[in-house]
Amino acid sequence: MFRINYSKLGLEEVKAAVLGGGGPVCAGELCECLVGKEICLQLDNEGIDPPALKYSFQSKDKLTLTENDGAPVECAYGALRLNQFLLFAHMVPETLRGYAVILDTATGRASATEMWFIDYQGAEIDKSQPLLPADISNMDFFVNREVQRQIYLGCFTEADRPATEKRFYHSLRLDNKVLKWDDDLGRKRIFTYISNYFSTMVELETPDGEDVITFPSDYLQFDDSAFYYDFGEVEYSGRFSVEIIDLFGMKKIGVTLGIDEDDKFEFRLYRADGRNLGQLATFFDFSDWGESLPAALEARLKSGKKGNRLTYRTSLLAREETEEEINALAGEVAEFARGESHAATTSASMEFSTQCLGKKVTFRDDAGFCVDLDFVEQEKLRFRTADSDWAEANYRAFALDEDLVYLGFHIKDSCPPKAMTFALDFKNGCATCIEATIGGGAEPHDVVPVYHFGYMETEGVPVPRTRRHGFTRELVGRSFTWTYSKEMSSQHIYDSPGSYSWTIFIGGKPGDPGYRAGGFAWSSPCTYIKLRDDVYILNWVEEKWSGSFSSAAMNLRIMHDGGFVLGVAHDGSGLMFGTLGAYARDAGRFDVSGLYEL
Repeated sequence: MFRINYSKLGLEEVKAAVLGGGGPVCAGELCECLVGKEICLQLDNEGIDPPALKYSFQSKDKLTLTENDGAPVECAYGALRLNQFLLFAHMVPETLRGYAVILDTATGRASATEMWFIDYQGAEIDKSQPLLPADISNMDFFVNREVQRQIYLGCFTEADRPATEKRFYHSLRLDNKVLKWDDDLGRKRIFTYISNYFSTMVELETPDGEDVITFPSDYLQFDDSAFYYDFGEVEYSGRFSVEIIDLFGMKKIGVTLGIDEDDKFEFRLYRADGRNLGQLATFFDFSDWGESLPAALEARLKSGKKGNRLTYRTSLLAREETEEEINALAGEVAEFARGESHAATTSASMEFSTQCLGKKVTFRDDAGFCVDLDFVEQEKLRFRTADSDWAEANYRAFALDEDLVYLGFHIKDSCPPKAMTFALDFKNGCATCIEATIGGGAEPHDVVPVYHFGYMETEGVPVPRTRRHGFTRELVGRSFTWTYSKEMSSQHIYDSPGSYSWTIFIGGKPGDPGYRAGGFAWSSPCTYIKLRDDVYILNWVEEKWSGSFSSAAMNLRIMHDGGFVLGVAHDGSGLMFGTLGAYARDAGRFDVSGLYEL
C-alpha cells in the first residue's frame, strides 16, 4: 500500500463509483438477529447535532430508515454479531453517505458512525507552492475519495427496552497492543494500536507486505474485553473501517467503506481471528485512564466542525520539488546547522569523537568500491573515490563503542547532492559505507541510499578475511523511546523487517490530560544494520513526505544514538546535512515468530 499511487478522483468520478453501489457484501453468512425488529437511536449532542435514526428491519439485507423525521427509505444493509454486540452498516440511497451502527444488546448502549464522501469538488492543493501550515484542523476536506466520519454515542430503544444513561467511553486500554488478525477476506494483518488517535498496520498477505502504514483512528471501550476501533486510510486509498474487537475470544468483526485500488466501490463486512503478539510499554500517567485528550487535540475534535479528526497529512507538510530545483540548490547545503543549532531536537546528541584524527583509512567493499579518507583535522577530512581527485569535507564522528566510530560528511558541490557515512571498527577491521543521494526515488526530493559492506585498511588494524557488517532483523519486534531534548521525545516501533513507525509525544506537562498518551504518528521504509552485539544502525527515508534520509547508529548498552540527516528543507528553501542524537528507553518487544521469512 505504501507505494500505491491512488487515483485523484473528482466528485463526478466518486459519484459514478459509489451511487447505486448497494449494501455491504460479506464472505460469510449475515446475521439475521435484527429481522422483524424496530429500533430508535437516541444519540447525544457533543457539540454537533446528532441525527435521529429509526430503523425497521424487513429481512437480513433490507431495512427501512427514517432519518430526522424525513420520509422512510429502503436501504440495503448487512449485519454481523460478536457476543452481545451487533454491527450493521448501510448506505443511504442516492447519497454519498451511510452509517455503521453498533448495538450493545445487553445494556442498550449504541454508537452510530456516520460515513461519507464529500459531496463537492475537493480543492486541488498546489504543493509546488510554500507548504501549508502544520495545523490544518480548520481546512475544508478536499480529497474526494477519502471517507470522512463522525461518531455519535448514545443508546437504542425498542418496544421492550427503555433508554439507558450508560455509554461507550474513551480509554487507553488498547494503547500499544500488537495484534495479528486473519480475516475471511484472506487478509493477514498486524495492527499496533498506538495511542487513542492513531494506529499502524502491516499487510502480510501482499507482495510488499513489510510496509508499516499509519492511520488516524478512534477508540472506545465497551467493557473489560471489548472495544470500538476505526481507521481511515488517509493519504492512501481513503477507505474507512469500523471494527468491534473482543480480546477474550480474540475475535473481531468489521466493515470497510471506500474505493479500492482499481477505483471500484468497496463496501464489505468481515470476520477475523486474532493472535496477541505482545504489549509494548505505555507512557501516559498512571492516573490517566484515557477519558480526556490533550487540550489542543480535544479542541480540534470538539471544534463543532463535523468530521474533524487528528489527520497527519504529511503530503502537505513538505513542498514538492523538481529535480532542477533541487540541483539548483546543490552548491548551498547547510552543513550541520540542523544538528548544532536546533536544541529542541538534538540537545541529547552524543559528544563528537576525536578517534579518527590523524588517521588515514582506505575503505573497500567486495565489489571494488573504494574510498580513501585522510582525517587532517578534528572536523575536516580529505577523501577521494576511485574516479575522483582528492577533495575536502567537513565531518562529524561519534564513538559508538570501544574502537567503533560512526562518521558522516556532505560532498560539497555534488550534483545531485550526495553525502557519505561510515562505520569504522578499529578493532576487527569491518567497515560500512552508506552513500545517500537526493533524487532517483519515488519523488525527486526522496533520498536514495546505497549500502557498501566491506573492510578498512589502516595502520595497526587487521583486515578481516570474510567478516562483514550486514543487514539484520534482530531489532524487528522491539520498541524504544528516543528523547532528543527536554522538549521532544518519540517512540519507535520496529514492526517489520522493511519499515517502522514513530510517534512524537504530545507536549504539555505531567498531570495534564493525555500527557504522553501518544501523539502524531507516521511510518517509513527502513533498513537495520548490525555492527556488533547491541550496536546497530537504523536507516529510513521519509517517503510520501519530506523524502529525508536519516541514519541513526545506536548502542543499546549505553542506550544512546548518534547519526546524520540528509534532505530538502520542508519549505524547499534549501538542502541540509546535519547530525541527530537521542537517549533511549526500552519500550518492550512483541512476538514476530512465524510472521516474516528469516
